[in-house]
Amino acid sequence: MKKRLTIIAVWLMIMMVTACSPKKKIIQDPFHDSFFEKSRLIMTSEELSIYKHLPDEKSKKEFIKEFWEKRDPTMETEENENKMAFEERIKYANRWFREGKGSDTGWGTERGRILLQLGFPDRREFGDYTRTHPMTGALLETKRYPMERWYYYRYQLGLVFVDMNGFGKLRLIRVPATLLTALDLVKFTLDLRNKSELKRAFKFNAKFGKDALQIEIPVKKLSLEENNDKMMAKFNIEVYIYRNYKKIDKITEEKVITKSREEMLDTKTLSFTIPYSPSEKGSYYFDVIIEEVLTSSKYRNFCKAKKRLD
Repeated sequence: MKKRLTIIAVWLMIMMVTACSPKKKIIQDPFHDSFFEKSRLIMTSEELSIYKHLPDEKSKKEFIKEFWEKRDPTMETEENENKMAFEERIKYANRWFREGKGSDTGWGTERGRILLQLGFPDRREFGDYTRTHPMTGALLETKRYPMERWYYYRYQLGLVFVDMNGFGKLRLIRVPATLLTALDLVKFTLDLRNKSELKRAFKFNAKFGKDALQIEIPVKKLSLEENNDKMMAKFNIEVYIYRNYKKIDKITEEKVITKSREEMLDTKTLSFTIPYSPSEKGSYYFDVIIEEVLTSSKYRNFCKAKKRLD
């Protein structure tokens, strides 16, 4: 029970942060500019911190440009398929999820925010909801309330939205433990379109120490090339470096790790370093994005470091 209450408390905090009221919009507040008010829903906590501390419009424009570049699955084409998918979700939510008189947005509702974050459900059902006892299942009242159920099979997630007040405002009535996991996964895989990317997403660890980024990638979810008795893992790596929340550098690197077939199959984690020596004092963020070349699957992680006066 205690764990469930903790999950609900965290979810309520998320809803408070992501809630939006056009009538209370403060134009000069960077939290409410046209980009941030929607895109924050798919930002990591590190991206939120960086954006909130950006000092001027120039740095914001650079952040927005790179925000979508990081999420562009095919850089060789003019279109950014992920950005297009996100904009399509906004249009759909604004058309179908408006709640209450005078409402001009649907993406700011609970259904709208879930849609922007997780995309269109694999299955959507409509029906009636009745209140029952959580332990016995006995009816608590005979009144029926309008209801929607959303199913995301890739996350093993089911969501129930109910209009308990009869005003056309559907609210999430239970918060599955897998919801927060799904929200995090979307933010770190960088691909909003392809469901298969989420299934094969490989997580990795990144930390900074001794003038280098230290990377550890579990082998079990990688797709490896075989050549005779050799097995290879190939990666494209991008590291965006921020000092005191301002971007100062970018590292691009290719990494190929080759082992004998027997050695690779006995290996649980591939480890390597990316040299980098902070030149000035300050707080550093490293946004590490690794693409597996064979499958084009991407994942990201962040790490922090402090450079003090010598």
